[in-house]
Amino acid sequence: MFNMRTHRPQRLYAGVHTRTRQRLTIQSVHELSVCQALLMQVAEIAVGRGARVVERITIEVGPLCGVEPALLASAFAVARIGGCAAEAALLIESTSVTVSCMSCGAQSQTKPNRLICALCGGFRTRVVAGDELRLRRVELRMPESRLPLA
Repeated sequence: MFNMRTHRPQRLYAGVHTRTRQRLTIQSVHELSVCQALLMQVAEIAVGRGARVVERITIEVGPLCGVEPALLASAFAVARIGGCAAEAALLIESTSVTVSCMSCGAQSQTKPNRLICALCGGFRTRVVAGDELRLRRVELRMPESRLPLA
């Protein structure tokens, strides 16, 4: 579509001209690519173990990892179709943010938007936990082995 006032082309996002719609689309695409990479890793694990079906996938998501758990769950429902994890359940475990203080050496849990030491109030901290996106467990359904009849 062409904007007559500015003489520049405009992008349409499903008929909606708001930045909110654009932002949601970009985030959803990010979570979808994360799910596709996750499912490729899970498929490699399943093939390596001789399984054809994945029953459950457990991941750990920190609040600072850049992934929205709700969008990840909805993207997983789409990405798993047609693969070995087509009927798999996705369990998302949330972690808290832990920082290590460079001033006093203490480790403490804190809020994602307030990365200061809980002991001394120092702002020179290093994130120890809370920025991870980690595959914790894959539960597989193994094929039944057929024993020769004696």
